[in-house]
Amino acid sequence: MRKRITGIGTALAAGILLFLTAGCDFVVQPLGGSEGRTQVYVAAGKLGAPNAGIVCTRIGCVVIDPMLSPTVSASLHSQALAKSRIFWDNVHAQRKERARTQAPPVLYVLNTTFRGTHTFGNQEFDKADIISTTKAKDRLEADGRNMREELRDQWKVPGLDTHAITPATLTVDGMLTLDTPEVKIQFISMGDCTGEGDAVVYLPGQKVLFAGDMVIPGFMPYFKGRTPTVRRWIEALKTMEKWEVETVVPGHGEVAKKDAIKQQREFLEALVKEVEAVVKAGKSMEDAAQTVKLPAFSKWTRYDEWLPENVKLVFRELKGGPAQAEQKNAGGPGVGMVEPRFIEKPDSFRDK
Repeated sequence: MRKRITGIGTALAAGILLFLTAGCDFVVQPLGGSEGRTQVYVAAGKLGAPNAGIVCTRIGCVVIDPMLSPTVSASLHSQALAKSRIFWDNVHAQRKERARTQAPPVLYVLNTTFRGTHTFGNQEFDKADIISTTKAKDRLEADGRNMREELRDQWKVPGLDTHAITPATLTVDGMLTLDTPEVKIQFISMGDCTGEGDAVVYLPGQKVLFAGDMVIPGFMPYFKGRTPTVRRWIEALKTMEKWEVETVVPGHGEVAKKDAIKQQREFLEALVKEVEAVVKAGKSMEDAAQTVKLPAFSKWTRYDEWLPENVKLVFRELKGGPAQAEQKNAGGPGVGMVEPRFIEKPDSFRDK
């Protein structure tokens, strides 16, 4: 049964372009302390591959954005269990007692987006509850197969032959707080920003923000599957800037300081400003795509290739352009539904 909680209320990301050279590798690094003295880790993707997170608590592990494929996330799962064991042994060592039970398993998986780069490892955590926003769940169910085809055929991501679309078992519209003995974990819906149903994960005690694709400074945002909601994205970033944050884990790229949020906002504000000027001058969308330049961000990855498409997205938004359905037809995941071998239905492997 699907559970739903209501409360208060960038497509496949740029780092994928280096996926093959990265070998889909990631390195698990402690945040806010040394190994054995922290409960929070980042699984940092190399060369721009997606980032994930691990949070260890006495009630169970929480994994954030299991990336790319079941193969990659099998390794992430092993790392989460290893970190849970270190945490568990340390808890008992402080009490000067021997652990009488196994370390807690992965209890929750948090998805900050519907995008395959951050959700296609969900199926590896078949005993955990998977949490996303309602819109992200719906979009993953609707477009998962198309995203899988694009990841496999265009981006050459391996390990997808046994992939199954695995959406959330618990949806949150607003904020969900997991108040564990060690870490307060807040899953916060941010609305439609880079796409439908964006969210972030905030740890106020550690002042750590897992920002997903909401913050990817140094990378020109990928354009497919985006919603024309850049101004809402800017407002969401302004909201995050008010929070007490010291460490930002972006969707792709290196772990950063709070200034990364500002960098992302300034890029989007500059983009909107330049496109507004072109719209006021009465130029066409194609003229805008050819003429708008942002030299301050020219060193961002895929600047030349993807800036024109970002210009078009903002142009449509400012002109009150096509709705999301039409936008998906124009630039969403590739059409066609090629189903990997051995997969009968999305939840065939779950025994819950």
